[in-house]
This record gives sequence, C-alpha cells and structure tokens, in this order.
Amino acid sequence: MAEAASEPDYSVDEHAKEGYVRLRIKIPNLKVKGPGMMDKILHRHPHPEGKNAVIEVPVFTKRSFELNVRGATAGAMKGAQYCLKVHRLPFPIDDDDCYITAEDGWIVMFLKKTDESESWEKFIRDGALETATND
Repeated sequence: MAEAASEPDYSVDEHAKEGYVRLRIKIPNLKVKGPGMMDKILHRHPHPEGKNAVIEVPVFTKRSFELNVRGATAGAMKGAQYCLKVHRLPFPIDDDDCYITAEDGWIVMFLKKTDESESWEKFIRDGALETATND
C-alpha cells in the first residue's frame, strides 16, 4: 500500500532573482543528475532529473501550482512521496515562465510575477501562500 504524500518544508523569498518569487523546497535524501554542459553555457532550465526519485513536471496556473516527487522503489528515498500544492497565490504568475531547478536535497521553484511592482513580502513574512492539504 502506497504511503500518503508528505508536504515538504520550504522557504520563500522574492529577492533571489528579479521578477521572480523563489521557493526552496527541502526533499530529504533527494539525489539529482546535473544539467548538461550546453544547458549551463546557454543558461537553460531543463526539467531536473532525479537519481533516486521521479521529479514530476510541476503544474503551474495563473494563481496556483502543484509539485510532486516520488522516491524510487529502493534506497534512501524508498517509498517517500512529497506533494506541495498552493491553490491561491497572493498575486497572478506567468505560468509559462515558471520553472524548477534541483540540487541534492532541494528543489528550487521560480514563480514569474506578472506584475513585478507587486510585493509578496507581507504574504511571505506571514506564511500566507495558502497551501492546501493533501487529499
């Protein structure tokens, strides 16, 4: 029987990259493959690939996102499942320009603001991204 997905710990800031809100999402024991040399040179953001987990392509809409990570059938992440859903963000995002990167133990999500003059600071400080509970 599959375990229910856990909501991972995360931190949020809007000063890491201009025009974006960054979420650093902790995925314990996650190991990732590095990007290719051409991606590094061209500053492209291909979808990250896990060595010991499946990092699903996140679903972004104008006011929400969902990210799922499933651990491999063996090893340090055996049976682990993580899901982070936010149904109503404080402001709209440009879902076509949102993306994720990954490093061992972390997934970093970049949400592109539709209006760069809108500050998310109050919502970040208050922890009010309105995270939904898993069903």
